Amino acid sequence: MTENMSKKSRRNLDDAANTALLIAAFIGVWQIIFMLGIWPKISLPSPAMVAETFVKILWNGSLPESIGVTLIRLFGAFAISLTLGTLIGFTMVKFKGFGKTLNSFSAGLLSFPSIAWVPFSILLIGFNELGIMFVVIMSSIFSIMISTYSSIRNIPPIYLDAAKNMGAKGISLFRHVTIPAATPSLIIGLRQAWSFAWHAIIGAEILMSIVGLGHILSVGREFLDMSQVIASMITIFAIGLLVDRLLLHKMEDKIRRKWGLDNHR
Repeated sequence: MTENMSKKSRRNLDDAANTALLIAAFIGVWQIIFMLGIWPKISLPSPAMVAETFVKILWNGSLPESIGVTLIRLFGAFAISLTLGTLIGFTMVKFKGFGKTLNSFSAGLLSFPSIAWVPFSILLIGFNELGIMFVVIMSSIFSIMISTYSSIRNIPPIYLDAAKNMGAKGISLFRHVTIPAATPSLIIGLRQAWSFAWHAIIGAEILMSIVGLGHILSVGREFLDMSQVIASMITIFAIGLLVDRLLLHKMEDKIRRKWGLDNHR
């Protein structure tokens, strides 16, 4: 166990070092392009100018408040999507005709741009929290439905047949065979749905909210403040990356170890 922990620590350090190197290279290239004067300062500010804007919106409290509001909206809407999408996915598996029809219908809606739900939500619900949450739910629920449906249907029949021959049935079969076998695909679907939800919340806030990360981005655009636009974009990217790596990725590793699906030695 100590050896495994040591290997994991080395992998984490390597990942952190590679990430730091990539960020440093990106900032270096950015600074060089700024110094060459290819674009005017108003169109492409320097890293130092963007850092100054970061300090300003942190100091006046607008950035922390916006992050909090955006994440509360996001996690609330995503929890609803996850619950409803999973239940509908299980229903699709149970009723094959319904599942086949809804799977094709959902695949079409999955390709529907999240921003296209905004006008519909504004006219149907209005400029409010429910309207923003509706956009997020509609942008992510179909991914969860499809991944739940496909993950369970694509379980190799030999797994289920072997378990049934050994006496497993009902809840026991579902808990100890179906769920572990479907877990890898379910996790992929969960991470994909999170990505759709994160895209949707920012787009909805740009057009429907007076507070949130999307609103800060929109204000920067309206006042031609590229430093604020870039600072908002970096914040959005950083939060998305941190949630994926520190929450979803770790949850995936934990679930894989629990069900004996981790191939790393």
